[in-house]
Amino acid sequence: MRTAQLRRFVAARTLSLLGDRAAEAALPIVLLLVTDDPLVAGLVTAANILPTLLLSLPVGHLADTRERRRLMVTADVWRAVWGFALVWALAAPEPSVALLVSLTFLMGCGDVLFSVSAHAYLPALVPSARIMRANAAVEAGDAAATLTGPALAGFLVARLPHPVALAVNAGSFAASAALLARLPAAPVRPAAGPGLEEHAETQAGRAETPARRRRDVFAGFRLLATERLQRVLQLAYLYLHVTAGAAVLVVVALSVQALHLGPARVGLVLSAAGVGGLLVTLVVVRFVEHLPWGPLLGVALGGLAASFLWLSVARGFADAFCAVLCMDACSAFAFVTAGSARQVLTPAALLGRLTAATGLVNAAVRAAGVLGCGAVLAWLGPRPAAVALSAVGLACAVPLLLARSARDSLAPRREPAT
Repeated sequence: MRTAQLRRFVAARTLSLLGDRAAEAALPIVLLLVTDDPLVAGLVTAANILPTLLLSLPVGHLADTRERRRLMVTADVWRAVWGFALVWALAAPEPSVALLVSLTFLMGCGDVLFSVSAHAYLPALVPSARIMRANAAVEAGDAAATLTGPALAGFLVARLPHPVALAVNAGSFAASAALLARLPAAPVRPAAGPGLEEHAETQAGRAETPARRRRDVFAGFRLLATERLQRVLQLAYLYLHVTAGAAVLVVVALSVQALHLGPARVGLVLSAAGVGGLLVTLVVVRFVEHLPWGPLLGVALGGLAASFLWLSVARGFADAFCAVLCMDACSAFAFVTAGSARQVLTPAALLGRLTAATGLVNAAVRAAGVLGCGAVLAWLGPRPAAVALSAVGLACAVPLLLARSARDSLAPRREPAT
């Protein structure tokens, strides 16, 4: 493994994500303080998310036809420029709502480009025998940023002029770009496989018609539809994103309505998630990376389902804290395993488009999970909602445990990087 390069990559992503997490917490607070209008806060936040729905597919195509490290650096520089512009706009006595929405939309465009390119770039840094450890390092950085970002935002908003917290976000992008610029380039080469004919023809210099360009953009969906292992893997992703969207609602509702915990204890229960994720990514992954990925992922989903079942019978703070800790530990392990499997099983020339296509599906499922969970909570209450999430997880774990084609280790799939 190229240890120094991987550390630089993880440090860049963690810095970038630390700024994101701080901004996610600080931006609504700052907007409410500056404009005193919750509608403005909602519009600006939504504008930052909108590019994920509008631009994922063309960005995925771009990540498969351009050098990915350069795309990440470009995305970071782009976000830094518009981030500082947002700070300047918020410093005005009466900020323009249209300007704020436009600036956060432009920053969201950079978010999409960075996330898709980063996921597709990582396999170029490490051999497949160490891909799980590399993804565990990335996940650990994400967990650390998630733990510290909101607290940093609260401190900055409380102690310094309001836009300073958002300036930290813009500065984190600039620092990330400087680190990424020192990484090696990773040119994308066409590879043999389903759905790659159009890409190979284009790379060979044949005319790229609008129809062929549209087929290229949807290549990720075609691969997902034709490859059985990709479909089995996507089933796990769907459950992970349903729970990612619904878990906080269930945990908070159960803690408040059923366990009657105060706000401080509810916050501690939620913080257990970060602890579980860090424990798994820093300790557990390195001891199991040589095992078959399908059973590993199935066990992780089963553990996540068991954690929801434990939560459903929680009788106090300790039960809820431990259940949430186990829940996020299993979720983090599942995300590491699923991400590693997707990076190894997917042809390099399609990884960006598949990442973009599944990102769209996952975003829709996460939103549906939040809405559905809210309906179940209103209708049946938090304990039955937790039981329902547990049952869905067990159903999703079974295909992974039984699939013979998913019983290989990830290590032999790809030659070690040179």
